[in-house]
Amino acid sequence: MRTVKATTERENGGVWQRTGVKTVHWNKLSVILAMKWRTQFSKNFISMPLFSVGLTFVMTLFYGSMAKSNGKALDDSVRAMALSLGALMNTTMTGILCTGMALAEEKEKHTLRALMTSSVNGLEFFLGSTIPVAAMILAVNVLSVPAAGLRPSAAGWAMWLGLSALCAIAATVLGMIFGICCKSQVSASTMISVPILILVMIPVFGEFSGFMEKVSGFLFTGVLSEAAAALAEDTLRVDGFGIGVIGAEVLLAALVFILLYRKNGYERE
Repeated sequence: MRTVKATTERENGGVWQRTGVKTVHWNKLSVILAMKWRTQFSKNFISMPLFSVGLTFVMTLFYGSMAKSNGKALDDSVRAMALSLGALMNTTMTGILCTGMALAEEKEKHTLRALMTSSVNGLEFFLGSTIPVAAMILAVNVLSVPAAGLRPSAAGWAMWLGLSALCAIAATVLGMIFGICCKSQVSASTMISVPILILVMIPVFGEFSGFMEKVSGFLFTGVLSEAAAALAEDTLRVDGFGIGVIGAEVLLAALVFILLYRKNGYERE
């Protein structure tokens, strides 16, 4: 694997070069992206983001029915709960489960080893695997806002888009870790179910428990849940600490994945 030694950033024959990083060949990256997009829209995986949007809409109707039966109108704080649940399910199931199962499937069918021996480097594979899933998560989180009946301001949209994108990256990198550790889709789905429950249920129970609320503040899903509440209130309640939590978890997950990737012999020098 080559190391780029250029001192300035430039485009040369479809190759993006920068000092100190691996070479990214856009033609190879585009092939991986196309392959991953097809996987993302396959019947095994597309049901998960669709389920998340549907869950947000159904929970909004359910909460609205309960409020109506009590002679009250559905307020935005309850809509935020529906949005939070849908966004959490989407981010974890699509980001962690879909990514992990797809990578485990490639290991199971030996296509990952074939990619690594066809001059595709680790950075190209990593970007090609995470970008489609992160884009899908972001799109579904956007659709979940009108599904919950919320109409945020431009500033609210900017906050929601930014934090959703960061959380999507965190979830996809975490999914890559589980995928590289599992030998099959079955083992991946079994192993991933536990962290998904933890990452979803702690922010949910944070609404009722002070301890859970504190723990939730140290999880990227907890920051996303807080962002849903802030979106409903149309305030920028998420502070730098929450962004730092997501950034730290992304960096830590990326480092762990790189170590596991090299340990399993996929990185070629």
